[in-house]
Amino acid sequence: MDITSSSTAQATQTTPRLSLARRVFGGLSGRLYWRTFFLIVLLVSASLAVWFQSFRVLQLGPQVEQTSRQITSLIDLTRIALVHSAPEYRTALLDELVKREDIYIYPRQSADQWTPMAYTAFTRRLAQSVDRRLREKLDFADVVNGRPGLWIGFRIDGDDYWLLLDRSRIDTSLGEAWIIWGVLATLLALIGAAIIASFVNRPLRDLSIATAQVREGNFSHQLDETSGTQEIREVNRGFNRMARALQEIEQDRALMLAGISHDIRTPLARLRLEAELSVPDAQAQHDIIADIEQADSIISKFMEYARAASPTRERVQLPDLVAKIVADSTKVADMTVRMPRNAEASALGDPLELQRIVVNLIENARRYGRSPGTDRVELDIGFAKRGSEICLSVRDHGPGVPAEQLPLLTQPFFRGDEARTAAKGTGLGLAIVDKTIARMGGRLEISNAKGGGLMLRIWLPRDPADVLPPAQL
Repeated sequence: MDITSSSTAQATQTTPRLSLARRVFGGLSGRLYWRTFFLIVLLVSASLAVWFQSFRVLQLGPQVEQTSRQITSLIDLTRIALVHSAPEYRTALLDELVKREDIYIYPRQSADQWTPMAYTAFTRRLAQSVDRRLREKLDFADVVNGRPGLWIGFRIDGDDYWLLLDRSRIDTSLGEAWIIWGVLATLLALIGAAIIASFVNRPLRDLSIATAQVREGNFSHQLDETSGTQEIREVNRGFNRMARALQEIEQDRALMLAGISHDIRTPLARLRLEAELSVPDAQAQHDIIADIEQADSIISKFMEYARAASPTRERVQLPDLVAKIVADSTKVADMTVRMPRNAEASALGDPLELQRIVVNLIENARRYGRSPGTDRVELDIGFAKRGSEICLSVRDHGPGVPAEQLPLLTQPFFRGDEARTAAKGTGLGLAIVDKTIARMGGRLEISNAKGGGLMLRIWLPRDPADVLPPAQL
């Protein structure tokens, strides 16, 4: 059965990948563990970045002074060596500077092509410091005649020279060792953030699990009241006391309901026997017995709605289960049921509960879903698969329900407009269906069908062993 509109399919196909990424990231950031982890990582990363930047700023001044002293010393020593050396030994002296200190001295020519240094905060302060120490204005270049390096133009006795140094002398980076330490600090921060987030998240995760079990009617799970922080211990003690109180209330309620059922049905049985034996009028006897049976049916509905036992979950072939119920229901001439043959739909659920649900839906359609202008009930039953879910749909061709009343149909004792309440009932049918399906991990959807009638869809967990290809919804 087609259970989705074409517009919905088109909207799904045109959804951009960006929205999927946002949903995934939003799901992660919405969980406390990942939110705590990301916040700790962000805080530590920001702290490291500020620390490294502060270190660079504080290191800049001493590094400028140290590099300036080195450059001025090299220039002074070069000047002294060249001035006091004999002309025939200057070439050998320059070669010795290259071999021993990796310092190159070149005569500066008017035809030299050079590119001025691209000043940064460090190089600008360095040039000013060198000029101040030597009491003269020097030329700093990045490239001279196509050769890159740290070029410094200076004068010796009226002659111009270039001093070429390695660029590593003005390298302002923190160095390889500092980078390694920064990476290690970041990794330690990530590990620490994961551990801290797990410590914060574990008590809440345990509380969430225990709350889910209490919601399913299992009150046996107790939280640890001896370990953890004082706040966590107090929360666990409060939760355990609440669970024990709810368990006692549930036991008292079950006992009370059982007593009420017994105490009311016993006089009803006596009334029916007395009516059958003492009322001579056949019509009056029939009416009295019908009222007694209706009262007994109402009591059964109340007991069924109040039942809190968790249903079992096993593999159920929905088409086979529904077919048996339909076979019994169609023995009455006023009902027609259409459903696909040889359908395959394996769900996880309680067979007995599912049987009660289907009977309830068919009975609800028989009471309220008769086709207008006829006294017949027409039902369309279908099965569909979507992802990890199985859908059982039941549609009648009756008058339907006003749209504003659809969300109220699963409320206990609610009864819709007069068009669908011609028969007597308790108003618990769909409430029982919704409650039972929720206990089995499924959900109930109610809507008006196109063309008239009410559409009910029951979504149940799909059996993992069901490997049949999913139907196109």
